[in-house]
Amino acid sequence: MKKFLLAVVLVIFLIGCGCSTGGKNIQSINGMELSAEPGDHWLRKMKVFIFSINRTPQMAAWIEDIQGNYISTITVTNRSAKRSWRMAPKEGRPEALPVWNHKVQDNTDQIDGVSAATSKGPVDVHIDNGSLINGQEYNVYLEINHAFDYNDTWPERGNDVNGQPSLIYHAKFVAGVSGRIKLNSIGHGSDDGSDGNIIQVLEELTTALTIIKEAYIIIN
Repeated sequence: MKKFLLAVVLVIFLIGCGCSTGGKNIQSINGMELSAEPGDHWLRKMKVFIFSINRTPQMAAWIEDIQGNYISTITVTNRSAKRSWRMAPKEGRPEALPVWNHKVQDNTDQIDGVSAATSKGPVDVHIDNGSLINGQEYNVYLEINHAFDYNDTWPERGNDVNGQPSLIYHAKFVAGVSGRIKLNSIGHGSDDGSDGNIIQVLEELTTALTIIKEAYIIIN
């Protein structure tokens, strides 16, 4: 009799675990991470008085649903998250990561928890995927930018510290489906930070294209 009751309880428990809200599986998907491999231009040497220093880029990565609605930031560099700039005009650097900035302007609550200093080596970041729905498709974006990264199209002009605009990488993925998905460069952000549009032109970018060698997400 005890064995029978135990079996009934077990069956009820398993049925309960199999239920979902509104027909959607909202359980957390484990084993997702973003990886970015530095390219030749990841570290940029700069002269400050008599000293030579290596500057790392500003970077942000985030997830959107397939309709383009912002979901969450995966990672962002401290200076961009906290607007704590050095050697920048008093208005800061709105052009550093304009696409990410416009996406999160009304969604800043969880930024502190994912901000970090830029690594001098490869970047590997665990993705907090508790808000993703297993089996649904999502967009992942990565935006990266170096200050003082001038070229013939974006030369130095007065107090302009930016030079080449931010470079945008993108990929689509299905939550819960294993794979290694490469992010591809698709365009650049506003060169003055005035909007969050992605300009789908790459021809005039030079060294900005080699800040990252390769970026991808891994789903186990």
